[in-house]
Amino acid sequence: MRFVSTTIRLWNGSGPLGTQDGKVWEGLTGLGSLSGLQQAINGTAPEQVLTLSGVDARFASIARGEREEYYDRALLVRLQFFDEAWQTLDAPYAVTMRLMKRLTQTVAQGEEGPVYNLSLSAETPFVTRRRPSYGYLTDRDQQCRYPGDRGLERVVASIRGLLFFRIIDRESYVWLLVRGI
Repeated sequence: MRFVSTTIRLWNGSGPLGTQDGKVWEGLTGLGSLSGLQQAINGTAPEQVLTLSGVDARFASIARGEREEYYDRALLVRLQFFDEAWQTLDAPYAVTMRLMKRLTQTVAQGEEGPVYNLSLSAETPFVTRRRPSYGYLTDRDQQCRYPGDRGLERVVASIRGLLFFRIIDRESYVWLLVRGI
């Protein structure tokens, strides 16, 4: 998980794991779970939920921090192969990449102090692929499509009331607000 301030590497085993690419992964010892990995089929963009139970205060402080710390940051799920003696065979390779969207935490009081449970929701970067660039009916998007066009500059005002315009001559017109809501 690539946060703004740090990168956290977790694996679902016990103790630290040094991989052949020189990185060290922290073991969850079975405290974390990852909901079923789904491949995007037939144009879907499934949401991924990562649940971590019993995480330390360092990790939980990220959840309490600012949204900018994690929002739209990369979450990579990697696969690592081992031999019979549980030695890594190669560097882990990425199976899927998601963008972190929501990070929530709950705190329960345990025997040794607070126990933090985190839930991280992530989406594929393709979740908005069907939306065209500048596809909203707003003045900002219209200016990106056609700079200088004034056709949508009064959209917000038209939502609040009934607008029409009167042509004064070929070059100018006047917007009139008839009824405000």
